[in-house]
Amino acid sequence: MRSRKAKIWAVISAAVFLVIFLTSWFIVWNWTEEKPAETENETTPIAQSRIVVKVKPSIQLPYQDNAEQSLNQEHKSSFPSDLKLKKLFTSADPKQLQSMQQQTNKSQKSDDQVDLLRYFVVDVPQGSNPDELAQQLAKSQFVETAYVEGIPVIPPAVNPNNDPLSPNQGYLNPAPNGINAKFAWNHPGGDGTNVTVADLEQGWNLSHQDLIAQNISIISGLSRTSHSHGTSVLGELVSTDNTVGTVGIVPHATAKVVSQWRTNSIYSTADAILSAAQNLAKGDVLLLEAQTTYPTMSNYLPVEVEDAVYDAIRFATNKGITVVEAAGNGSNNLDNFRNQAGKYILNRNHANFRDSGAIMVGAASSSVPHARLSFSNYGSRIDCYGWGQNVTTTTGNVGQNTSYTHSFSGTSSASPIIAGAAASLNGITKAGYNGFTYSPADIRTILKYSSFSTPSASANDRIGRMPNLKAITEYVLRIESNSKSQNVIPPKLPIKE
Repeated sequence: MRSRKAKIWAVISAAVFLVIFLTSWFIVWNWTEEKPAETENETTPIAQSRIVVKVKPSIQLPYQDNAEQSLNQEHKSSFPSDLKLKKLFTSADPKQLQSMQQQTNKSQKSDDQVDLLRYFVVDVPQGSNPDELAQQLAKSQFVETAYVEGIPVIPPAVNPNNDPLSPNQGYLNPAPNGINAKFAWNHPGGDGTNVTVADLEQGWNLSHQDLIAQNISIISGLSRTSHSHGTSVLGELVSTDNTVGTVGIVPHATAKVVSQWRTNSIYSTADAILSAAQNLAKGDVLLLEAQTTYPTMSNYLPVEVEDAVYDAIRFATNKGITVVEAAGNGSNNLDNFRNQAGKYILNRNHANFRDSGAIMVGAASSSVPHARLSFSNYGSRIDCYGWGQNVTTTTGNVGQNTSYTHSFSGTSSASPIIAGAAASLNGITKAGYNGFTYSPADIRTILKYSSFSTPSASANDRIGRMPNLKAITEYVLRIESNSKSQNVIPPKLPIKE
């Protein structure tokens, strides 16, 4: 009898253990596969709350701080006496900014021209409601738009470990698994030579053992927070080709970084983009590792929903800089997004659509077929996708110089894959055709062209396509036709968007 009871209890115990084990495994699997990690365990700095004010084209104000004085005197405005109208863009002298705008606008249609000198900011007084103040300022007859500037969004953290295995970097492998960066490395420029890649976010550990040899410089701003996140992004892009750790998609590219933290209290994505654009040239790549919030839709959104950020991106793309922008981890259908003016600015099939020129990136599973991950934003605006999970790369906060992760995730991990592909393409055309690079719009078309890319698992994913650098390289260099030679004109695009 005792023996029988013992057997029964043994069976029950084994069953309970199995249920607990499977439940735990499912929870861990679901977290790893479907959600980016929680935010980093660092203190989040507090930024000055500000209202971005864009004056109407007819209002000519000197681009300087205290511009409200000119508004009151010359236009007889009753701008609130306790508010100061200050420059939003401080990275460039106004005369220099005006000169740069004139130069980049020359080749653009009137609708595509940018005027950053119409953007000002107002500090929100202590105790005031930012949304109510923005609504109040937007009602002024001199104001085209006014909105609360995006606040710092701490990106997802990574899961560090000290057992780096570069063969685990499956995103480097041939399609359909990855983008086949390894094929591109066999051709001059495919490793990013003569291309500069700039990463925009909030912080990095530039002394990591796989990054320190790259001599990465900070264009402007402060490396303030989320250091391990920035370290992981840089590892995907330019991790050094050496005998330790990982290798980047374009390990021979020149890497730079720019921070949204302009000072200890001022956080501005738009000004950081302008600063980067000043320091980059045609054919370079600017990666926007950022997301924001907006009052008309919940969860995270791409940063270009803010007007000043949108115009700053257009300024960069008008200059010939390829801008790659994370779509954000908001689970949102971006086709349904409407800005405060009620316009569907992210819906390519709507009359309200506006195109910043950036390549917008969604997140997919690492396994084939690559399916949209539940946290990724989606919609017709998104051009490409990359791995949004299980990405092996560098990581570590300041002082953690030997750390690696096998689980970098989110649109944060997907976007560097596309930025790396763009840099590789630009390097190849520069090397093969005497410095030639396609325009940002053409690069976007090539990266997502059906014959040069891998589709996602379903048309309902709506996260674009993942570029195949082997197919792209063969087309651009005419490898199959064996007609490529130095100083010839590169092939025209197979299609237009």
